[in-house]
Amino acid sequence: MRKYFITGGTGFLGRALVRTLCARPDTDLVCCLTRNAQARYEMYSWGPVMLWEGNITTTSFPSGIHFTDLIHGANEANDLLQPDLPKYYYTIVEGTRRILDWASTQPTLQKRLLLSSGAAARDPVYGRAKQISEWFGERFHLTWKIARIYNLIGEEMPLRGQYAIGQFVAQALYDRKIKFYGGLSQRSYLHVDEAASWLLAILDTGTPLLPYDVAGDEPVTMAELARRVGKVFSVPVEHIEGPDR
Repeated sequence: MRKYFITGGTGFLGRALVRTLCARPDTDLVCCLTRNAQARYEMYSWGPVMLWEGNITTTSFPSGIHFTDLIHGANEANDLLQPDLPKYYYTIVEGTRRILDWASTQPTLQKRLLLSSGAAARDPVYGRAKQISEWFGERFHLTWKIARIYNLIGEEMPLRGQYAIGQFVAQALYDRKIKFYGGLSQRSYLHVDEAASWLLAILDTGTPLLPYDVAGDEPVTMAELARRVGKVFSVPVEHIEGPDR
């Protein structure tokens, strides 16, 4: 029987991971670090879930529980259009340093997964923080698996955050029309439940310290994405000349 400790387990991807783990017959416990346990009370009904309230940069981690698996994916809130970038950076870097330091003292941990991002190769703030997180994993010389996650889609995805698909759905729902600029850049999308299954496969059988890309396999331009969302919601789509955004 396996006992999981998850940071970021109450976010968009984290909740999909918890649901998937609760459906596994060998799951004995899923302990999720969260900043607001009361707001996530419904997760108790999913199975053997325990919510550990605290912040990744300051919390005291659980003691006396013999965890077998650790998944670290905590960020500062990524459902904001304009996040506090210094706080975002600090939370990722300091949070990763603390969780890896704690993990090194847990003798029963057998498998460890670090959730990184495809933005590690391009984003000057978020991506750089994720690069440092991966570097921490390598420096600690533990059997960490690393997964770089790209664009996800699903029923609980943030609608007012930084993700294009969420912004398009929000416009369709609340503005009853979609506007997009440029539209030539490309993305690929993977359903969050499928991503959760892939991540657990990496946790179980992946090669340590070899970053895996977890992404959809169908490229789509932002213009085509806007049109697809518009078609689903039966709303008009307006293309505005200018750089992609």
